[in-house]
Amino acid sequence: MAENPKKKRKGEKKEKLKAFLKKNMTPTWFKRISYQIFAFLVSVAMIVGVAIYAFNKNYNEKTLIFMDDFTITAHTGAFDTPDNSMESLEAAILNEVAVFEVDVRMRPNGTVVMGHDLITTNTDGVELSTVFSRVKQTNIMLNLDIKEVRVLAPLYELICEYDMKDAVFFTGIETFQVNKVKENCPDIAYYLNYKPSRIKIFSDDYQQKIIELMEETGAVGINCNHVYASRTLSNTLHNNGYKLSVWTVDKHYQMKRALINKPDNITTHYPHKIEETIKNWGK
Repeated sequence: MAENPKKKRKGEKKEKLKAFLKKNMTPTWFKRISYQIFAFLVSVAMIVGVAIYAFNKNYNEKTLIFMDDFTITAHTGAFDTPDNSMESLEAAILNEVAVFEVDVRMRPNGTVVMGHDLITTNTDGVELSTVFSRVKQTNIMLNLDIKEVRVLAPLYELICEYDMKDAVFFTGIETFQVNKVKENCPDIAYYLNYKPSRIKIFSDDYQQKIIELMEETGAVGINCNHVYASRTLSNTLHNNGYKLSVWTVDKHYQMKRALINKPDNITTHYPHKIEETIKNWGK
């Protein structure tokens, strides 16, 4: 049987490669290639170092401007605690945070609880009534991240029962869910989840579209991933009486960039790191 031509060519290439390596992989060659790799890695490290220095210097030279009532929200699970737990809430209270985030879900029996993922049993999740009862003893506000709109009616009853209307606001609300919020929670402030374009935001027409969206939805502002926020978006919202909230800002360079964008609220797992960044700004 004749040998497969492709297989034969492949075998010839392998043999040539072996012969090349045998001929050239001498101690001298190894030292040369090792030096080249080392030089390359040093060059990359220097470039990265210069970029980081320039990045920090550029931001540090800018003056921080804070909006009235600027807040830092402690993300559920902050301070190395389990998400949506009383341990997390107690850590937030101990660390004297201004705002604490709670993911809101519902058990099959209609009980409103803390939870990020779908609740499938009547025992999972800490009851929100327990959370409200504890928070009433403090000055903390709650950032209620709504994970499903069916919680709104019973949630509103709880908010009224514990007289918490001025101590909560909603996030997690999509445009198509706005009417449900208006129907079930008529006097609770809420941010609209939105992903603004970082390119189109420089257009007057797009800025007008953002403002019209705010007017139509009745939201107090936009809540977006920090990567989509910009000073232009911030100014557009603020100049028209609306707010900007950004999430989840955990890395140092993200904190600096977020602060420069002049938000009304920053959600983070590390509230104290943001406070330290503000304290050491420009130093």
